[in-house]
Amino acid sequence: MSNSNPIKRLFDLYTSDLSYQEIERLIKREAGEVYEFFAKEIPKPDPTKSKFVRGFIFIRSLFNAFILKLTPARRIFYLAALLFFVVGYSQPQNGYVLLAFVIVNLLLAFELADKLSAKGELDVARKIQFDLIPQHSSSINNFEVVSYYEPAREVGGDYFDVIELKERAFICVGDISGKGMAAALYMVRVQAIIHMLLENFTSVKEIIINLKKYFSKNLRREYFLTLSMASIEKDGSINICRAGHMPTYWYKNDSKEFDILCPRGIGIGLNDKGVFEKTLEEITIKPASKDIIFFFTDGISEAMNTYFQLFGEENIKRIIKNNSEKTAVEIKNALLNAITAFRGTAYQNDDLTFVILKTN
Repeated sequence: MSNSNPIKRLFDLYTSDLSYQEIERLIKREAGEVYEFFAKEIPKPDPTKSKFVRGFIFIRSLFNAFILKLTPARRIFYLAALLFFVVGYSQPQNGYVLLAFVIVNLLLAFELADKLSAKGELDVARKIQFDLIPQHSSSINNFEVVSYYEPAREVGGDYFDVIELKERAFICVGDISGKGMAAALYMVRVQAIIHMLLENFTSVKEIIINLKKYFSKNLRREYFLTLSMASIEKDGSINICRAGHMPTYWYKNDSKEFDILCPRGIGIGLNDKGVFEKTLEEITIKPASKDIIFFFTDGISEAMNTYFQLFGEENIKRIIKNNSEKTAVEIKNALLNAITAFRGTAYQNDDLTFVILKTN
């Protein structure tokens, strides 16, 4: 009998893919992201005004921010729908209310079509970006090498590369400020420039200086790049240079302690007034057997749980130390499991990128 009920059939159709996780995502994440998107256009409240006036200004500003994001034609139709609804509700005249309902649903259909079209393009961009992720060897010059990359959105602004040449191998881990498509496009540009520079330079310091020269030319002011770059030499030594990026961790198996490798250097794209080249420092280390070198972006240490607590650098060190006798792959899995457990039901708030080297 229930199968013949058209209302139940319609309800089952519309809720067939609905889950608690989807509702939770809508309330906890998407609502917050939508508010942040429109909040950029809202002026800061004036503390001298009353709560009622501040509330009215906030609602008006939020409404204006929403309206102005629509195209002019859709904006007019939306305002017309509101007018028809108010007239139809106050008269009352059901024809006007119905017309307002039809217009709003048509606008919703247009916006949904735009979103799905953009999402399709983002899916293609994601596939292309993952195609650019290096497929490197598991062992380079007596080092086990494993890497991990996971963007917070469809595409990400983190950059990493493992480049194997005849004389040496290069490890690059970087972070473009911001997230999403703009950061991803800059990431692709960084990768292309570095691969070009490797044809003419072997020193990581020279490569980063010239990267800054080429990359900064058309970089918008609100964006900048931090980068750590290392060259693995045939004798097992590693040259490391850092342009404002997170420090590199060197776990020494003999002493069971960490060295924090933090050579001097500032980010690329900042208004450094010539300081960049003068302060950039290159250091050389020679890891012993079973030592671990860990390159990462801030998305690892700043992974956040539902209480807005950060995973933290001490947790990273603890996991590496507790798993130091294991293979690089097992250390990677232990770290990812710990981040997942720490984050719980919270959504990923930043790109996750790291590279682990472990001497044989």
